[in-house]
Amino acid sequence: MVERRSVQVTGVGLFCPAGIGAEGLGDSPGGSVPEFKARNYVADRKSLKLMTSAVQLGVSAIQMALDDDGDWESVPPDRRGIFVGASPQTGDPDDLRPALDASVGPSGFEMTRFAKDGYPLIHPLWLVRGLSNNIIGFAAAIHDLQGVNSNYCDGVLGGWTALREGALAVAEGRADLVVAGGSDSWAGAEQILKGFPCGDGAGFVVMRPGDPDVFPRLDSCFGDEPFDDLGFLGAATGPVNFCRQLLASRLI
Repeated sequence: MVERRSVQVTGVGLFCPAGIGAEGLGDSPGGSVPEFKARNYVADRKSLKLMTSAVQLGVSAIQMALDDDGDWESVPPDRRGIFVGASPQTGDPDDLRPALDASVGPSGFEMTRFAKDGYPLIHPLWLVRGLSNNIIGFAAAIHDLQGVNSNYCDGVLGGWTALREGALAVAEGRADLVVAGGSDSWAGAEQILKGFPCGDGAGFVVMRPGDPDVFPRLDSCFGDEPFDDLGFLGAATGPVNFCRQLLASRLI
């Protein structure tokens, strides 16, 4: 049996309804990330047109975590891994709205109207923007992350799984640097969850071999309750809570 290496966190990227980075340690009843502008973190402005808000948040949090690490480029690309938790994406609803509006007749939605008048109005990037592995795809390309990787597209559980599996990849020697976390966008979805506050968020960490061991701290943010003081954050729930723990400990 191969002995596991200890794992340490060397970079943190946090976006949540309470704020960005250390400002995200405050309280908030859900909502969007205040003052978030993806162009501050994503150099390729054209690629932003291919990203939903959840993807923009995730790619930005990864950039922040790698910047916080500061020396990630010293690790060979094939030893850099990435593990991402996400929710099934549907693309931006606004990309479909003109087509749906044109498909409504006296009796409501009509398939014949959709085929004739609605379909041509569908935004050409609607399907591309809705791919559920966009975060891992964009981030791997931007940062040349060629090592082990996985995308867990199962909501709340996906964020927790990405953190745990990313840490295991480092501990078992399958990678020397891993970016792991989750991102989601639920602000405005209160009606779906019977009025419970919802929010946008992303949390990603950079993990490397070394002390102290992160596994006990990871265990403390795993659980069955997807709701917290920041509202429902979907796949970002576990990662955001973990990043908040880490940033809080830096201030002690």
